[in-house]
Amino acid sequence: MSFSVGIFLAAACLLLSDNVSALDQNNCLGCHGQPQVTTTTPDGRKVSLYVNDKLVNTAAHRFIDCMVCHPNTHQSQSALNKQTLAQKCGSCHAYEYKLHLDSVHGQQLARGNQDVATCVDCHSAEGNPHSVIRVLEYKATTYKKNIADTCGNCHGSQKLMASYGRVERVYESYMRNFHGKALELNDPQIATLGTATCTNCHGVHDIKRTRDSSSPVSSLSNLAKVCNECHPDVGVNFASSFIGHKEATSEYVAPVYYTELGFKIFLFTVVGLGVVILVGGIVGMSSKRWRN
Repeated sequence: MSFSVGIFLAAACLLLSDNVSALDQNNCLGCHGQPQVTTTTPDGRKVSLYVNDKLVNTAAHRFIDCMVCHPNTHQSQSALNKQTLAQKCGSCHAYEYKLHLDSVHGQQLARGNQDVATCVDCHSAEGNPHSVIRVLEYKATTYKKNIADTCGNCHGSQKLMASYGRVERVYESYMRNFHGKALELNDPQIATLGTATCTNCHGVHDIKRTRDSSSPVSSLSNLAKVCNECHPDVGVNFASSFIGHKEATSEYVAPVYYTELGFKIFLFTVVGLGVVILVGGIVGMSSKRWRN
């Protein structure tokens, strides 16, 4: 066996093993691996400094020593918030960080809005920078089949969306449409990779307001280009068939609303008549047996 093949197999074993220990040259987890470790911020808030070693040992950054992200930590007076965390991620992931800064989330973050999604909100199921796993891992929050659920953590919260004047049930409407059904019903490991989800239409790190002219969904012509990526040679007419994340009403996309209403009436009528016929048959059979 050649030396290069041996190195490759050794690296593969490390990556696939469930018992790999994260790189911790200064034994930071000796203290921070204790649940009771906390600190008090200048404004009097008590903040946990506990780091779950089980999460760290399976994280994407487990082979990067703690001090790479936390140099001179004990002397640092930087605030612990979403802004500083995004900046720290951006020190390595500079391209993605720049895109995020220009996005609707990044612009709100720069104004101090702590509601908006930042790196760990999307890349960690726990919202924890120490549990970020690779994008293409099946259980990753950013794996194709999980993206709608990840976005739905915020955009599926009626209370949070209502506080911004958004009344559309974005997550629910997506899961009801053809893309959501395909994501839900197809083989989750293979077929879903070709199904359009939130990021296919809205972007990834560079998500813009839907009213922003640079947004992929800001106009029918832009939306047609997005649709064309999966449905070749379609145009504006095809894109116009998508009614968005709003519910069809008698005022909004009336043909869709009345068509749906007609199908509901037809369905209930057929089922109702079926029940009447079934009950009538059972009653008739019972009365015939009683007479005999």
